[in-house]
Amino acid sequence: MNPYSYSGLLGKGLSLTKTINWTALLDGTQKTLGVINQAIPIVYQVKPILGNAKTLFKIANVMNEPVSSNVTNTISEPVNEVVKNTNSSPIFYI
Repeated sequence: MNPYSYSGLLGKGLSLTKTINWTALLDGTQKTLGVINQAIPIVYQVKPILGNAKTLFKIANVMNEPVSSNVTNTISEPVNEVVKNTNSSPIFYI
């Protein structure tokens, strides 16, 4: 028996490694990783847009609802009063 002869499953596995085109395999892997590296930032940018779209549809539905009759549209005039303070605290306009 030859000590360097491989028989059975091991022999088939070693002969398979000789038939693999390593250049094409590594080239395809590199192209795939390039596409993934470009797609990951797009996913992170689109995710908030989709989350906000749900909220946008909710707001649109609320705006399309008819106005109920018990709501009155009164506009109050803003009051411009100046509160004068003698100490060095900030001045607040009410």
